[in-house]
Amino acid sequence: MSGIAALDIAIGLVFVYLLYSLLATTIQELLASYFHFRAKVLERAIIRMLEDGNRFNNRFQMVNRFQMLFFIFKPIKDKEKTTDLTTAFYNHPLVKYLAEDKPNSRPSYISKETFSKVIIDLLRGKVQDPGENHSKMISESLKDGKIKWVEVSIKNSSNETLEFLYSIWVDSHGEISVFKKSLESWFDETMERCTGWYKKQTQVITLIIGFVIAASFNVDSIAIANKLKKDPKLREAVVAQADAFAKVHPNLDKVQSTDTAIKDTLTEALLMTQEKLINRADSLIKTDIANMNGVLGLGYQSYCICDISMKEILDHLAGWLITALAISLGAPFWFDQLNKLMKLRSSVSSSKPGSAKGNPEDKLSTPERKG
Repeated sequence: MSGIAALDIAIGLVFVYLLYSLLATTIQELLASYFHFRAKVLERAIIRMLEDGNRFNNRFQMVNRFQMLFFIFKPIKDKEKTTDLTTAFYNHPLVKYLAEDKPNSRPSYISKETFSKVIIDLLRGKVQDPGENHSKMISESLKDGKIKWVEVSIKNSSNETLEFLYSIWVDSHGEISVFKKSLESWFDETMERCTGWYKKQTQVITLIIGFVIAASFNVDSIAIANKLKKDPKLREAVVAQADAFAKVHPNLDKVQSTDTAIKDTLTEALLMTQEKLINRADSLIKTDIANMNGVLGLGYQSYCICDISMKEILDHLAGWLITALAISLGAPFWFDQLNKLMKLRSSVSSSKPGSAKGNPEDKLSTPERKG
């Protein structure tokens, strides 16, 4: 097999992975929107900050071993009757009304300014007159271990949090503006870790989605590679589709960038509605994926399931697993690889004599004769 034939096989596989990665990403976003993944990861971070992480560690110890899958799919329960610091935080009007107007709803995004404002409000109390000595009230709350907004003792479940809050209050020398900046820095550092938690969560979910997609559409990487290896015309057709797709979507890596989505993962303004996500998935399946599946003959129409032997089942499972692992890398990764491979193929083809005509494979595999 010539070098350009191997390159065409790679382009074909990368194009398959790209299209199904786009579908997996859309489904993952749909699940994230429906099950409020971002709100739950943010809640976990707030619990970690305000309750020393004890509640999470005790209630969700097994979840840590399975990348929070149970936690993010579990409905958010009403905590109106509890008296922990996290509940007081979420019941503050500034936080409470950031969420949707639904029972037990939590906001998906909280700014550092909102966080510091709410913590200071909880410490100094509800009824305050202009010009009153708020520093004194904050100091009293931290010394007593009780917040003045509601009757909640910080010592009960958040002794380490209380010690930390008091330490940065001391470092600020009682200046509320300095204390506010310290709270915001603390929040920013926690959100950096929160981003990592969300990234791990989405990688596991995307891997599971990828396997379901591979099995549902019979996207067997091994079988696809064998088909492309045996059929030069099939390679040409798939490469042509990949080239056309890349030209139609030149900025796909920017629009679908997983890294960008993770950096702004808790920004509600970036989220698509569930209806738009469903329409995007439907359009992708009916157009680009359908065209590619028709060319490659993917699916279950070509054989009867009852005729498959155990070896064939195992072969399919291996191919599906490879596809699922590839899909989990994300659409931006495969779009970048596709562009690089297409440029490489173009440069290789143009460097060969007579590359503009005939089969590119023949031009590479058959040396030009002289005389």
